[in-house]
Amino acid sequence: MATVMAEPVESRPDETWLERIRAMGPEIDAAASAHETDNELDPQVVRMMDEAGVFAMMAPREVGGAEAHPSDLIDVIAELSYWDGSAGWYAHAVMTGGAVAGAYLGEGAMPAIFPDGRYAHVAGQAAPTGKAVREGDGYRISGRYSFGSGSPHAQFLVGGYLLQEGGKPVMNGAGQPVMLIGIAPRETVTFMGNWDVMGLRGTGSYDYVVNEQVLHEDFVHNTSAPVQRRGGTLYQMGFMALPCISHGAFAIGATRRVLDEWKAFAANRRRPDGSTMSDTATYHRDIAMAEADARAAEAYLRSTFDKIFDAAGTGAVPDHLRLDGRLATSHAYVVAMRIAQTAYAACTTTVLRNGHPLQRAFRDICAGNAHFLTAEQSIIDAGAVIAEVDGAALVF
Repeated sequence: MATVMAEPVESRPDETWLERIRAMGPEIDAAASAHETDNELDPQVVRMMDEAGVFAMMAPREVGGAEAHPSDLIDVIAELSYWDGSAGWYAHAVMTGGAVAGAYLGEGAMPAIFPDGRYAHVAGQAAPTGKAVREGDGYRISGRYSFGSGSPHAQFLVGGYLLQEGGKPVMNGAGQPVMLIGIAPRETVTFMGNWDVMGLRGTGSYDYVVNEQVLHEDFVHNTSAPVQRRGGTLYQMGFMALPCISHGAFAIGATRRVLDEWKAFAANRRRPDGSTMSDTATYHRDIAMAEADARAAEAYLRSTFDKIFDAAGTGAVPDHLRLDGRLATSHAYVVAMRIAQTAYAACTTTVLRNGHPLQRAFRDICAGNAHFLTAEQSIIDAGAVIAEVDGAALVF
């Protein structure tokens, strides 16, 4: 596979991130329609996003990234997800890989992942389903992973590894297993080619195996004792902050597309008497409530991460904002699912047919909602904290 690397962000034209991505939107939308059943994005869409600097948005400035503010990250991921949920999801997966690599990996990894200020793309899955054993100045690693979003064009693959010694997990000071994140070269990874799904088809989220190898410690990040080596406030918000921003922004953008397609259907689909759905009071009620819910979810997400960013810049993020970070993300999906289901039902058999953009957005929202970060258990965990249940806690 050809190497895909973004140019340094500083070389971009002087325009807002949102303007840059919005201009690409119709082409992304057309590619999504033309490749409805493909399990990878059109390579031209990947190139466009790369050339726009999207994939390096979260990476530190020291390595050529943008180290963008949460509001810009939400703008870009939401806009991409509006035009194609798979493009938004793919982008945020690769963005997050760049953030972790650039902020936390050792100096020896930088020339490989960010050669000459370019970003060679890191993607994959950080769930700790692999194992690692210390060996010299590195770790002997191996593992199998699911949902490697953004992996089709990545040169390095993320894996989560439980550190072991003598066949047993190594525990940290809090009595929890030590979890490492390792970034392995693509040539040491075997892809299973099994991405056949209902939604987010274009993300190429294949299962993959990281074959046994010794990975130098500079390519490993200890999440139990993180050391931030580069960058500023963006990486001080909390380990789950960037994934929460990314997933929430996807839900916001995909929901906007559902609303616009619903409104277009209501205005144009004629009934036998010549009227349209948009002439009815029930539609007025439903669309008004849907708009209010969508705007409230977006406002909650944006204001929460503005506050978290500001708090991280002046000191520790308080617990109530950490709770808001998880809850705002999950709430965005609760709203997205409710609106998507209502709109899908309202648009009758029109959106039943494959190729309709509302159907695509509906399927993508359903797929995104299955992620552990936003699924029902996340809401339950947040509720336990709000209810002050003994021992209740959220990871953030």
